[in-house]
Amino acid sequence: MKYCYMEPDILINFKHYENAVGYNVEKLLQDFESLDSQNGVYYCLSPLDLRLQREFPDLKIYGQHVDSNGFGAFTGSISMESMKGIGINGSLLNHSERRIPSVEINKTVKRSLDMDFKIVLCVENLDEVKKYSVLEPEYIAYEPPELIGGDISVSSAKPDIIEKAAKICDGKTKLLVGAGVKNRHDVETSMDLGAAGVLIASGIIRNAKPINMLVSLMGNR
Repeated sequence: MKYCYMEPDILINFKHYENAVGYNVEKLLQDFESLDSQNGVYYCLSPLDLRLQREFPDLKIYGQHVDSNGFGAFTGSISMESMKGIGINGSLLNHSERRIPSVEINKTVKRSLDMDFKIVLCVENLDEVKKYSVLEPEYIAYEPPELIGGDISVSSAKPDIIEKAAKICDGKTKLLVGAGVKNRHDVETSMDLGAAGVLIASGIIRNAKPINMLVSLMGNR
């Protein structure tokens, strides 16, 4: 079964690149703010930069991590409550660079449903797609760790797995694919295989002209 999405969802992970944190991230967001359409575009910022949601209210800013606890004696915690308080309504979770235990994934996703908070749950293989899709997070983001930051896109290297992952998600949760995504062809191929869009980092953020790369990935909007 394939799912047809008119426009791709594009989630951009700013990671902790020098040009994408602090003062530099403001300049990036100013460029991205100039886009004619923000439909389906999400910007995943460093925790210290989430405050910028108030300065860029037209952009959909997400976190890069969130914890399962609410307010309380949780030193260093990033709670959904604190994020929603500044207008942040979603976050990545379990990225390959910040993996968390399965029990914590379950607690966080289940709590997010009660909080109306969107989780983009990163997974590394089909077994994890099967394990976590039943929790029904907003997105399952499939990223083979060996392809992250590389020159070969997941849609080229593992198209059969994307199609299998889409069948497992079966509309209960939307599928994103990431790792090595570089151009519009990668996006369209992923969508043809059943994905709703892509999760991308260096392909945009480390490009010489990030705004131009994002426009090219978005296609005609």
